[in-house]
Amino acid sequence: MQTKIKTSGSVVLSDELTVFIDKKVQKLAVFLKKDDAAICEVEVGTTSAGQRTVDVYRAEIHVTFSGGDAYAEATLNTVHGALDRAVSEARRELRKKRGKDRDLMRKGASEVKDFFRRFGK
Repeated sequence: MQTKIKTSGSVVLSDELTVFIDKKVQKLAVFLKKDDAAICEVEVGTTSAGQRTVDVYRAEIHVTFSGGDAYAEATLNTVHGALDRAVSEARRELRKKRGKDRDLMRKGASEVKDFFRRFGK
């Protein structure tokens, strides 16, 4: 999976942060097909969500793949915490999409079996 990282505000993209993001994003690749050309865009920055004295960090993850896309965002007091929460939300959304696809395929297979069972009687 190809990863694009963008920072804004007072967040500096260090080597440690890049490695952390890559490690977390690889957890999302489990839910995608191996031959899928997926792109994961990660944006990390600061926001002033009503807070004047403390920086609040915001992480956005947008995964685009051939079966659709998934989007997650989180806001927390630390960069790593915001990234953790955004990755967990993205995992939940990807798991939900994969489950929907699997259930739809099983339902279709069940209907095909029922159709052919009518001819066996």
